[in-house]
Amino acid sequence: MYRNSVVTNTQNTMNNKNISALWQYMDGKSWRDWRWQMANRIRSVEYLNRLFPDVDEDPEDLDKAVRNFRMSITPFFAALLAEEKPGGVLWKQAIPSAEELREHPELSCDPLSEERDSPIPNLVHRYKDRVLLLTTDRCALYCRHCNRRRRAKNHERDTSAANIAQCIEYIAAHPEIREVILSGGDPLTLTDRKLDDLLTAIKEISSVEIIRICTRMPVVLPYRITRDLCDILEKHHPLFVNIHVNHPAEMTDEMYEACGRLSKCGVPLGSQTVLLKGINDEPEVLQALLRKLLRFRIKPYSLYHGDPVSGTAHFRTTIRKGRLLMRYIAANTSGMALPHYAADAPDGAGKILLLGDHIGELEGDKVTLINSHGMRVQYPDGEDDQ
Repeated sequence: MYRNSVVTNTQNTMNNKNISALWQYMDGKSWRDWRWQMANRIRSVEYLNRLFPDVDEDPEDLDKAVRNFRMSITPFFAALLAEEKPGGVLWKQAIPSAEELREHPELSCDPLSEERDSPIPNLVHRYKDRVLLLTTDRCALYCRHCNRRRRAKNHERDTSAANIAQCIEYIAAHPEIREVILSGGDPLTLTDRKLDDLLTAIKEISSVEIIRICTRMPVVLPYRITRDLCDILEKHHPLFVNIHVNHPAEMTDEMYEACGRLSKCGVPLGSQTVLLKGINDEPEVLQALLRKLLRFRIKPYSLYHGDPVSGTAHFRTTIRKGRLLMRYIAANTSGMALPHYAADAPDGAGKILLLGDHIGELEGDKVTLINSHGMRVQYPDGEDDQ
C-alpha cells in the first residue's frame, strides 16, 4: 500500500501516555465509526494541550485564535499528527496559531463577495449555469487556511430544511442552472438521510444535469465513506466528488480504500488543492502530491491560490511563485497530473486562470487579474520569503 495504516503506524510509535488514552479505541469498532469520530473530535485548547503537550503556542494566543475561528480535529487525523513532528505540514493545517491573529489591511472575511452573490441565504449564484449550495457550517476538521471561516466562527449547524426548500425552488425557477455544487462546511458531515433527501430533490429538477460534492472527508475522516453512503451516491449519477487534498502525507491507506469505494460505485474523483506557503509550495512536494493523486484514481482538477481571507496571511505565497511551480509541473509531470491554477478574485470577479492573458501587471504587492469578460481587478499578492 501507499503508507502504513494510521492505526498500525501510530500504535508502533506512540510514546505519550496522555495520548494513549485516546488511542485505546483504535482496535475497536468505535474507531472506524464515523459518528464516534465526529463526537470525539478535539475541540478545546485544554484538550489539545493535554493530548499534544508539545504544541509550541502561547495558550492565550491559542484561545484567541479559537475564538476567532473554531477548532476541530478528528481522532483519525490526530493520529497522523502524533506521527509528525510539531510544526509539520499537517500540524500547520489543523492546529491554531498566533499567526492567525496578525492584522492585514488587504485581507477580509468575505473577499470573494459570496454574501453579495447570494439571492437566498446559503445559495451563491455567481456563474450563470451553476450555483453553490452551502449545506452546512460543520466540518470534521477545520483547516486553518479556511476561506469561509466567517461561517463557522461560533457554531456548527446544518442549513435548515426551510432554507433548503427555498434554494431548491430558486434552482427550479432558473433553468439556466445546469450544475449544483454542494459545499459548506462539508456536505458529507450530513446524515445519510439528509444527504439522500437533498440529492433526490435536486435531481427532480429537470434542468439540473450535474451535481458536484466538495469534501475533505476521505482525508480527515475516511471512515465516512461507507457502503451505505456509496449506495446513496450511486443512485444520483451523474455525480462528481472533488476532494480537498494539500500534501502527500495526508494520503493514507484508509484514504486509498475510501477513494476505491467511491470509484467502484461510479463516482469520478477530482482534487482541489490550495497552494500554501510552507506546506506544498516546493516543486518536489507538489509534484509528489499530483502523482500520488493519480495513483489514488483522483484527477488533479484545481490548484487554488490562497484566498485573501483574514487570518490566513501566513499561508499565502506569491502568484509569481505559483506560476513558476506550474511551469515546473508542466515540464516534468504527465499532463494527466496538471491541474488548473486559478485565483478566486475579489469583488465577485470569480475564478481566473493564472495563465497568459489573465495576468496583467505583477508589481509590488498587487497583481492585476483579468477575467474572461475583460474585467480588471486588483488582487492582493502574498508575501515573498524573507
